[in-house]
Amino acid sequence: MKITRIETILLSYRYKPESSWSWSGGKTLQRNCVLVRVNTDEGISGLGEIGESAFLPRAVQTIIETRFEPMLYGEDPFNIEKIWQKMYIQSSHYGRRGVIPTILSGIDIALYDIIGQKVNRPVYDLIGGVYRNKFRVYASGGMAKPIDELTKEAQMYLDQGYFGLKVRIGREDPQEDIELIRELRKRLGSKPALLVDAGQCYTNFPWSYDTAFRVCKQLEDCDLYWLEEPLHPDDIEGFKRLTANTSIPIVAGENEFVRYGFEQLITQRAVDMVQPDVTRSGGISECKKIAALASAHHMRCAPHIFGSGVGFMANMHFIASTPNAFIMEHDKTENPLREALMKQPIEYCDGYVKLIKDLPGLGVAIDDVIMKEFAYIDEQAVDKGNFEPIF
Repeated sequence: MKITRIETILLSYRYKPESSWSWSGGKTLQRNCVLVRVNTDEGISGLGEIGESAFLPRAVQTIIETRFEPMLYGEDPFNIEKIWQKMYIQSSHYGRRGVIPTILSGIDIALYDIIGQKVNRPVYDLIGGVYRNKFRVYASGGMAKPIDELTKEAQMYLDQGYFGLKVRIGREDPQEDIELIRELRKRLGSKPALLVDAGQCYTNFPWSYDTAFRVCKQLEDCDLYWLEEPLHPDDIEGFKRLTANTSIPIVAGENEFVRYGFEQLITQRAVDMVQPDVTRSGGISECKKIAALASAHHMRCAPHIFGSGVGFMANMHFIASTPNAFIMEHDKTENPLREALMKQPIEYCDGYVKLIKDLPGLGVAIDDVIMKEFAYIDEQAVDKGNFEPIF
């Protein structure tokens, strides 16, 4: 079997004005999806998702067409380790971090989809088999909104059986964030888990260590499940200090790349848990290595999952086969590209998502109808606001 072509498929879903949502990174106007389809001379094609969708879809398309398709033409898709190493080494002088690892991720995922279809086995069987048949999930929503609306949203998730919910902070005033979380905890009571995401890779003005420390100290009695990305990803020393000086579990990793980036977070105990995403961190192959490194240091993985149905399924196969990948993120924002690309719908019950079993490959598909319905919209996806210093 040989690779004959690599296609980039761009899809979009534009929000109506009343449905768009805000967070630390700005205002989301549309959800993009960047897929890669790897074709072979045996007529089998594999789908993968590239986790850089909001800002650089056209750039990703150009990079694949000019660099990665010529690089991989004629390769045997079964040689996943060779292909991953070839892609990483031949692009390392211009992209060891950032957008290039997301491209590696999508291609790597697509190769597993090909192999699974060829041997008629699910991807999880190719990467360790089934460790768990269902996944404890939290509701990932809680975008910027008034406390009354946020409370109503949170209660809806709890009524649906979710053990907890993710809430976004980190936009402008840290004191307002503190007051919001304290009030939400007061309204919801002590039982539900609150997972708080500060998203400091996305904001125009990331928190300093002092700000993050102050937020932690004033939220320690709120019994947070974790505080996510309270510092910019480059501030490893800040993460180490913060993790050592607060009782709140600190997590990060959705904006870290490949095992070499995660090595610092793990071996230096800069965080309590890591959040690799198979669509961003280097693919299924690399996330298995990241999880193994974390396991060697008795650290758990809480994968980041916030894309289409292809990314959801790829992460599901990873979590199903990985002992220390203990929890699943269930994105609750409006995004029909999740369900549209899955061969079987998500089966959710009483706080758990069940493993979608026995489908060859990833269990995803795309056709001309979907490509037409969600044709790419070449407009701004996120309004980042004005870059004006606040101090």
